Parts: sequence; structure tokens; C-alpha cells
Amino acid sequence: MSSKMIKTMVLAVSVFGLSGYALALSVETPPDESQKQAMSMAMDLSLAFEYASETIESSVVHIITESENRRGFRQQTGLGSGVIADERGYILTNAHVVEAGQFINVRLSDGREVPAELIGTFSETDIAVIKIEAEGLVPAKFGDSEGLRVGQWVLAIGSPFGFQQSVTAGIVSAKGRGSIESAGGLGGNAPQRFQEFIQTDAAINPGNSGGPLVDLNGRVIGINTAILSRSGGNNGLGFSIPIDIAQAVMDRIIESGRVDRGWLGVQMGRLAPTDAYELGIDGGVVLERVVDDGPAALAGLKDGDVVVALGGRTTENIVRMGNAIMLARPGVPVDIDYYRNGKKRSGRATLQDRDEQRAIAMGGAYIEGLGFLVAPDEKQIVHGRRVVDRIAGFRVLEVTDHSTADDAGLEPGDFLYEIDGRSFENAQQLNGFFTTADYDRGVRVKLIRGNSRGYIDLKNN
Repeated sequence: MSSKMIKTMVLAVSVFGLSGYALALSVETPPDESQKQAMSMAMDLSLAFEYASETIESSVVHIITESENRRGFRQQTGLGSGVIADERGYILTNAHVVEAGQFINVRLSDGREVPAELIGTFSETDIAVIKIEAEGLVPAKFGDSEGLRVGQWVLAIGSPFGFQQSVTAGIVSAKGRGSIESAGGLGGNAPQRFQEFIQTDAAINPGNSGGPLVDLNGRVIGINTAILSRSGGNNGLGFSIPIDIAQAVMDRIIESGRVDRGWLGVQMGRLAPTDAYELGIDGGVVLERVVDDGPAALAGLKDGDVVVALGGRTTENIVRMGNAIMLARPGVPVDIDYYRNGKKRSGRATLQDRDEQRAIAMGGAYIEGLGFLVAPDEKQIVHGRRVVDRIAGFRVLEVTDHSTADDAGLEPGDFLYEIDGRSFENAQQLNGFFTTADYDRGVRVKLIRGNSRGYIDLKNN
């Protein structure tokens, strides 16, 4: 057989083989049962994502902050997200989102843009509450962040890089993360330190700050707050504030304008893993010192006890314990579970107000009627390098948002040295004066702020 004939036969076979292959591709092979099951599960998950997205979509807002320059022109200073908490117009977001500007505007999911009022912030948990006046608001439903499980599907919704109503999916990577330091935050601000996060690999980027993390029922289980990234973009390490913490802070800001934090009267220590294993528990907190006559001591707790739950929250570590104490309202009894000598016990404690206890420890007081915390202090008057005078007075430690003191312009750090022409020996005398003062006539408070002297007038409008 000639070489020409062999080449022709090979070509014919090759062409026939290719055409047969093409013909085989055009015939659909029905999926087997395992493939059908996999496709059905994938479609069910897709439908769940759709349901959660549609459920939360109308409750997510875009937040724009602006500041006014010296010429009166407004400039955009920040972007973020938020979630509508109730039909009255209260919106939950991050403190670092709204603190970036003088003016706050909210863009709703239907495109309406309305101005917002800052109701209050609590920097320790990076939570802020703002309020808008608008009709037809759709509040989100809050879920159970304590009941979350690692590996559970979640969605993050917000405005990453300004792209409104963006949805990303992921899982809960970890719970109870503490002391996360964000690399620039989600808004490009300076690094901030936060406590107790839900960690997720759902894509979270700048602009997601303040937006919700939701479960597959569309219920909010966290407020997106921080990312861990060297580049400033998503690396699969996103962090959200658990909604039980965020909601508790929000409720107190709305109710009183301040967050009253509990005080148990203990010094806490870490429980060694070997000790936890011997007790058969996941973790706990050792009470290294119980303050005499403090709430813990009055509840029967002693040095060396291991606390495993407080107020319905488990306390596997110091971060969890600290937040459980913070969430417990002062004056309201809470249940405490603990171990002593290997045996589980329970008790009930009535926590006190942390700020008031701090002020008392410093000889100060919380001025309830005006809304600020003071402690005795002394101001040194320096000329050159010489101290030429010392003035006794009171240092302002904290001012409650939207209180009388706040509205009058009092700020933390102010040094008060003369009130209505008088000086006072202690904070109790000062508190007594403010309680009975005539605000129709007005009270003039002289103060030093930085190196400048001035005054504010406390007067009924």
C-alpha cells in the first residue's frame, strides 16, 4: 500500500472521529440521582440567599457624612451603612461612621435621601444611633447572636466602596473574637481596638461599616465593623459586633442618652486550659479578687471562684465576662453560675453603675439632673516652667449625650473651678447645689479648657 493511501485513510478516520465526538456532545446526558440531589441542594441554598437578601434589603441604608469648610461649602467626609431598627426612624450603625462629619444624610433603599440626627454613640463598642423622619420605613428583625454556630451561612449587606445594597455570602468563621485591631478600619480611619466579634469570611470592605450581618432568615445577627487587612481590602477576615451587644447599647442610648455599665466588684483572671479540662467546661474566668461589700461579695462569691455564666451569657474568657457585666443593667439582679472547689454553684447579684463607682472611688459623683460625671482635681497654673498657682476644682470625666450639660457645651476634660460664684469642698456638696439650683435664673459655671478660661451658663430655655 502506498504512503499516499495510508495518509488518506488516517485523515478519514481522524475526521470521522472528530465528527462522532461532536455528535456525542450534542446529546444531553440526564443527571443521575446523586447529581439531581446535589443540584436540588444548590438551588435550595440559592433560594435561601435570595430570601434573606429580599427580606433585609429595604432595611439597609447608605450613610453619607459631610463637613462644612470655612467658606461654608460642604464636603463629603465619609461613607458607610446602617440598618433601620424600628418604624420611628432609629438607625443602628458604627460610631466611626457618623463621627467623621458634622452633617449626616441617609439614602434609603427606594432612593430617598433624608437628613439624620445623631442620637448618641458608645465608642467602647463602636456603636451609634441616628434618627430620621420618613414614612414607610421597614425595620429589620433582630436574630440571636448567642445562638450562632461556627460554619453557619451568613450574608453581609451594605455599601462597599459606595456600591449600595451589595450582598456577599460566607460563613461564621469564629465567635467571641476579642481585641481585634483593624488596619485602617472600614472607613479609612486610624486603627481602632474593639472587643468580642463574630468573625466571617463574607466579603466586607470599606463602606460596609455599620451594615448588617444576617442569617438565612434575613434576621440581623451582627453589625459589620472591621476588617483585618494590610491592603485595606477584603482578605476573608471580617468582624461584626454581635447584635445582642449592639441592641443593648442602642436601647440605652435611646432611653437615656447614655450607656450605664454594670460593676460587679471583682478583679478577673484567665482560667488555665488544664483547669477548664479538669472541671469539664469550655472555659471560665477566675475571680482573683472580690471587693469587700461589692455586688459579687454580697452575692456570696469569693476569691478563686470560676464564673462560667452571668446574666444568661456564657463567660468562657475575660472578654465575654466583661461584656456580660456591661450588658447587665445596674440595679437589676442577674444570675451567676460558678465553680468552687470543683462543684458548680449559682447565685444572684445586683450590679452597680460602673461610672458612679469609678467616681465614688475618686471622691466624685454623677450629676444626675445635668448628665455629667465629675471628680475632684487640682489645676496647676504654669508660667514658663514654674508652677505659680494651684486651683482646686472638679474634672469632668464624662458627659451624657444630649443631656443638659451636653447641650450647654460642657466637654470631658473641662476643669470646673467656680460655680455661681462659689467653690465647693467635695463632689457631694457640688451635687447638692446642682440639685436645688434655680435654672430659671441661671447658673454660671467657670471652667478651664486646655489653656483657655471661659464659662457656660446652665439655664432653662
